[in-house]
Amino acid sequence: MRADRDGERARKFSRRSLRAGIVCAVSFAVIILCVILERVDGVAEWGARHISRPIVWLLGHITSAFPFSLFEVFVAIAVAGALSLIVVAIVYCANGFLRRGLSHLCVLAAVAFSVGAVYTVCTGFNYYRDPAPVPMAEQGEYTAAQYAEVGEMFFDEFAELLSEAEIDEEGDLVSPYTPDELARVLQEEMKRLDDPSFGGYYSNYTPHFKSMLASEFMSQLNLTGITFVPLGEANVNVDVPTYQWVTTAAHELMHAKGVMNEGEANLVSYWLLMTSEDDFLRLCAMIRIAPNLISLAPPDGGATSGEWREAIYAAGYGEIVEYNSKYWSRFDALGKLSNFFNDIYLKFSGLSGTNSYNDGAQFDGEQVPVVDDEGNQVVDPDTGDPLWGYQITAHSSIQRFVAKYYLG
Repeated sequence: MRADRDGERARKFSRRSLRAGIVCAVSFAVIILCVILERVDGVAEWGARHISRPIVWLLGHITSAFPFSLFEVFVAIAVAGALSLIVVAIVYCANGFLRRGLSHLCVLAAVAFSVGAVYTVCTGFNYYRDPAPVPMAEQGEYTAAQYAEVGEMFFDEFAELLSEAEIDEEGDLVSPYTPDELARVLQEEMKRLDDPSFGGYYSNYTPHFKSMLASEFMSQLNLTGITFVPLGEANVNVDVPTYQWVTTAAHELMHAKGVMNEGEANLVSYWLLMTSEDDFLRLCAMIRIAPNLISLAPPDGGATSGEWREAIYAAGYGEIVEYNSKYWSRFDALGKLSNFFNDIYLKFSGLSGTNSYNDGAQFDGEQVPVVDDEGNQVVDPDTGDPLWGYQITAHSSIQRFVAKYYLG
């Protein structure tokens, strides 16, 4: 009898391992197939619109019925389940039940491969689709003088909005909205992406972003938000400085709307906020992109960039920067580890790692001499050294969309 029971158990665990192996094989095949197809011209765009988008629409409507982040619940269950299976497997193996232990590890592998397959189907195509459309100037459309004018208009408005904003005693921007209110405001703003001029590139579904319960832990990981596309959820760390959780919310919603490239998600979200009629949203975007626009000052007018900086710091920009610096200085060790794995994930997805966050902020330029009205190079009155300025030869996407916004 005992031998029969042991034999039946052995067959049971063998069947379990076989089923898990089949699931692993099928999931792996799906992942490989998607990885191949998404690199074929035209397939990624078709897959993003006709495969990923309907799945996110369906699951997003289901998960939106829950007021809390299902992603956090999913992670908690996944971690607890994985640890339980590993512990049980180790106990079985340590007691001589190798087949039982291996069967539990096979189940764990099957679950991991299944989740990976679903995630790849939902997100893979979006990484290789056409660039996200944003109204912006073409390279060379405007002169350096016109870009300097754009910088002047931007920093004048930025200083004005800063002076009207409320900044608390710690130096953080005070939001007129709760996270829940902002979620509804952003849903309305996102409707502008349904304009026919964008050619249906963006999904017309915008989830209600969710505040994460584990926001403090997210800060430890140097993460401001995360969108788990298969659940159609945009999750935001609301413990970070105010302007960051606002811009992060817009960024994460762009992922849910089909823009997985990090630089493009930044670019579109900045454009959306910057062109809003809501002054608070505009201000948050301006705080984010101001460093990308200070270089628009002409090289022969060095005082201009100094004047721009002086104006915004006098209006409260310095307090916001200092608060931001103090906040993030508390988190380091885990943040480096998180950035390491995020870099690997983004490179595996076909991007340039964490550098992809900066794709929309790059510009090229060269050093040029600062000259006087007669064309002679100006020298430093203290050292006698010749002065050089920086002249942009290729403007960034951010600079070009701001130029198109102000100059039309």
